[in-house]
Amino acid sequence: MPFGIANAPAIFQRIIDQVLAGIPNSIAYLDDILITGKSEEEHLATLEMVLEKLSDFGLRCNMEKCSFFKEEVTYLGYIISSNGKQPDSTRVEAIQKLPVPTDVKQVEAFIGKVNYYGKFIPNFSTLCNPLNRLRQNNVKWNWDASCQKAFDALKKQLSETTMLVHFDQQLPLILATDASSYGIGAVLMHRYPDGTEKPIAHASKTLNSAERNYSQIEKEALSIVYGIKKFHQYLAAKFFELVTDHRPLLAIFNPAKGISGTTANRLQRWSLALMGYNYVIKYKPTLQHGNADGLSRLPAGEDKSFVDEESIQVNRIQAQIVEEGLIDSNRIQMAIDTDDHLQVIKKYIMNKWPNSMSQKSDPDLFPYFSVRKALSVAHGCILKDVQVVIPKSLRFRVLQMLHRGHLGVVKMKQLARAHCWWPKMELDIENMTKSCKICAMIAAKPKEDFKPWPEPELVWSRVHMDFLGPLWNSKWLVMVDAKSKFPFVADMGHDTSAKNLCNVLEQAIDWLGPPTTLVSDNGPPFTSFEMKEFYKQYGIEHITTPPYHPPSNGIAERFVRSFKEGMIMQQESGQTNKSVALRNVLRSYRWTPHTTTGTAPAEALFRRPIRTELARLHPSLAKPQTRKSSKYKIGQEIWARNHQRNKRIDWIPGVITQQVGSMMYRIELGNGQTCVRHQNQLRFRQESDIQDDLEDLTENLLNRNKPTVTPVVQHTPQQARQHTPQQSPRYPQRQRRPPDRYSP
Repeated sequence: MPFGIANAPAIFQRIIDQVLAGIPNSIAYLDDILITGKSEEEHLATLEMVLEKLSDFGLRCNMEKCSFFKEEVTYLGYIISSNGKQPDSTRVEAIQKLPVPTDVKQVEAFIGKVNYYGKFIPNFSTLCNPLNRLRQNNVKWNWDASCQKAFDALKKQLSETTMLVHFDQQLPLILATDASSYGIGAVLMHRYPDGTEKPIAHASKTLNSAERNYSQIEKEALSIVYGIKKFHQYLAAKFFELVTDHRPLLAIFNPAKGISGTTANRLQRWSLALMGYNYVIKYKPTLQHGNADGLSRLPAGEDKSFVDEESIQVNRIQAQIVEEGLIDSNRIQMAIDTDDHLQVIKKYIMNKWPNSMSQKSDPDLFPYFSVRKALSVAHGCILKDVQVVIPKSLRFRVLQMLHRGHLGVVKMKQLARAHCWWPKMELDIENMTKSCKICAMIAAKPKEDFKPWPEPELVWSRVHMDFLGPLWNSKWLVMVDAKSKFPFVADMGHDTSAKNLCNVLEQAIDWLGPPTTLVSDNGPPFTSFEMKEFYKQYGIEHITTPPYHPPSNGIAERFVRSFKEGMIMQQESGQTNKSVALRNVLRSYRWTPHTTTGTAPAEALFRRPIRTELARLHPSLAKPQTRKSSKYKIGQEIWARNHQRNKRIDWIPGVITQQVGSMMYRIELGNGQTCVRHQNQLRFRQESDIQDDLEDLTENLLNRNKPTVTPVVQHTPQQARQHTPQQSPRYPQRQRRPPDRYSP
């Protein structure tokens, strides 16, 4: 029974004063009323007197909230027992159960809460130093012993009873609440004349699976309801300030404004519940709301003492209304009796229809006239074959019955055709389904329509490009020709700026020339000013695809998938060289027939077949070339030209051992070495002539100093030619012959 101390009747005030002044032996707790006595007899007498007074005023107590013969009770932040008054440890239980942070955001939430009361903690900055290091940029997360020690010390300082002030009904009350995606928290505080705010109690809980599905505004509202119910003893019949960091709740929960009809049902119900309290709601930014924000981000755990019983009851009432509000034939008959149009239709059915009726003159009756042969009356209801004609006043209710399971348009129409009918019923069903937010959220995506890109007439005229990665510690630019499907891939490293993109496109243009059209998404590098100037320089038309619609650039997107799979397979195969892996993937893709064109991309681009390693499996069909008759034969003695660095060209003797080509020969030299020479580097050699020349040279050297008389010999011209010495292979000599002398 929610009686505060200041507003309690005199007898209750006297009992409370006695309890707080004395040391009771036994205590009874009737809702928010304490009853005690120094002995069991005195206690029973006082209890009987209180119950009689309650009965005289027509008041009742909830037995589930009453306790009798307790050794101690918790009341207004105190634990009252035979040992006297003690601070209630549950007021700091939410602080003591704060879990250890697991990421930087939770550390910031904890420091934000502690910082809210930092001026009451000695050496606050020193204690926070290990935790502040985790918040620095480029610092790896490492929760070590120093962080745990600082966390425990701050939590202990925060939960000291000297930090929590006792409740004083003369001081202003503040309730600050906040919610995160997984928890809610609340702090009850006093504001002192100097403007400082000191906590009275803390509370937090983890959201259950159903509550986590709430929207964020509903979670913030739930934290307010949780805080008010948790600290009901302090807030009942007291004016307090409600603080939140969610601005939309200022209008929804503002006690000076009415409840909006457009507000969600759950928020409307909570707004009604808050109307029993006297408060003003205020907004505080999140950065200044650290005391409640920290509790919501580091909740203590489940709080089984808080159950939103009103929502369970409201859902039960709504279900009961639906079940009790079902439409039967009696209600339809009563609705037909009050429907002017159906009364006329009923009279026509019972008597006689007019011979003609037009849509313009009778728009409301004409739909019935067109199906008049199927209409009949049974038990006061109008039937169309076996379908019941629904009056206009009940059509929306019937639509709700049909749409209860959110079956969809087709099934709703099938269900309706089996039971009911009215003009434009199917159109009303379609509109009902289209206006349902739940159906819209869970409905399947509409069938996607695709229009293929037109086939280019020339290769490398329309090129699709896109970025992918990071893959293999790099980002990649892929370009695919729309006609031949020939890909061009460049390793961009980690630089995807417009400047680097221009350099890569210049390389592609060096090989294949500038394309007519380039297709890409709306990424900043592709649409930058520098790239626009690049397109203008080469006369390239740049086409961008719609945002968040990858199928519009499907040619590039499909190759991105193939390229990723190929590079990952290279890694899995043990390849560690990125350049080799890239070469293997591109060769396989370029040299393999494409599934769309049936031709290898490289062959389609260059208009010739590629001689791959598999192409060598086929026998050569080319006619063997007939060699011309060679100048030299195997085994023939020759002079071979010998080139030595910084020396004169020399001719050395050798023998031909093999004809390597049409004009190439393998030579075995006199010293046993072999070499290959061109035909232009060889001369004929005759061994006999060389020996004769050597012998003549030797004889001349021996007889140089002897006087000789040359006999006169007559030679025929043929003999003269036979004895003419040959030219030396190294030093050419003139042909010498004896002079023709006169003989009488």
